Amino acid sequence: MTATKMRAIGDFLTDEEIWLALDLYRDDPDTFHGRFRDQVIIPNLDRINSSLGQANDPDYLAYAVEAAMIFSTQTTEDCNG
Repeated sequence: MTATKMRAIGDFLTDEEIWLALDLYRDDPDTFHGRFRDQVIIPNLDRINSSLGQANDPDYLAYAVEAAMIFSTQTTEDCNG
């Protein structure tokens, strides 16, 4: 069995990319996955793979970032709520 290593999105995204992710998610959560994959993940996949030390699927990475956006917006709403 292969162990899965947990990573934070800051391990493979720049600060600018994280802020863009937040903007894209807040703009339209329903289309976030495809837009973020196409605008950020795919153009930067070589750098991302290098920083993570392995080849990664762009869809998987976009879903991981989307999960982080869902969590961060729910946490923010809970704190402000």
